[in-house]
Amino acid sequence: MIETVELFTDTISSVRDFITQISGKRSWIAEDKPLWPEGGGHNIVLKEDLGVELGNPQMESLSCLLWTHDLASIENGRITLMGPDFPESTGRSLPFGKVVLAGVEGFTQDNAYDLHKDLDFLRYSINLKGFMMRSVSQYMREWCRISRVAIGEGFSARTLGSALISLFLEKPFVRAVEVIYITSSPEDVIRLREITSGAEKVIAAMNKMAAEMDYECENCDYQEVCDDASQLKAMRDRLMKKSQEACID
Repeated sequence: MIETVELFTDTISSVRDFITQISGKRSWIAEDKPLWPEGGGHNIVLKEDLGVELGNPQMESLSCLLWTHDLASIENGRITLMGPDFPESTGRSLPFGKVVLAGVEGFTQDNAYDLHKDLDFLRYSINLKGFMMRSVSQYMREWCRISRVAIGEGFSARTLGSALISLFLEKPFVRAVEVIYITSSPEDVIRLREITSGAEKVIAAMNKMAAEMDYECENCDYQEVCDDASQLKAMRDRLMKKSQEACID
């Protein structure tokens, strides 16, 4: 029997502690059905149309996806914002931190990497009028633009979070989703990056295993990560076994 995998339990707990320490945060429950109109697949926000910019290369930016089988640790539908909301920030460029906490089922040594990538790619599927993800140059970054018209019509953190949560809950293996946004200060985003740095290394190690199909530990940059995360090491061993079996066949 293949066991389920837990890779981010400690990071999720640390993120919770961090949120508790920050004052002035706001939260909402996601809309049951997102009300914002779709963009028709042509969501381009030019500089002259810009209302608010999030996480541009001159600002701090972080995007992190963490999942767990402990559904009780995820407050389904909750959107939390630390910092100014988008309609309060017209004409500004804001630092942008985003953490998605997903309660899942059935993530095993065989499929955890593929299911993680499936969920991570959902951010590219957000199709909201007046919203554009301009660039994602690194895995844990997002650079977004919201048009002046959309801001004037009330496009908010709840709007964006509701759309993302809705996409996640369409997946049959997702049972709960929570989204956390930070626009307060570059320092808060930097602190969040420090908290999630361990998860970043785990994700990078999974990417390396899947992309390179190289399971030799001696020359791997992530050997220490696998040694510390026993389930990640088990995933590597499982993938190596499957690769060897495929070669024999």
